[in-house]
Amino acid sequence: MIIHNGDHAEFERANVNTKPEDRADWPLPSFDARDWAKAFVKMHGGDEGLMQVWFANALMRGYDERSKRS
Repeated sequence: MIIHNGDHAEFERANVNTKPEDRADWPLPSFDARDWAKAFVKMHGGDEGLMQVWFANALMRGYDERSKRS
């Protein structure tokens, strides 16, 4: 989530006692495929186990690409 008209620090203060999965920016701060799969299935339905595999692969592919470029 990108905060366009506001202060990110204020957003963090407002969410200090909020569970990560209840925040408006979840799962963006997470690099855990399980979080991404859970959010995806919540929005679109489907098989959470299959989506975990897909997101794990996508996250690692992004990590590998970044490592290769640096």
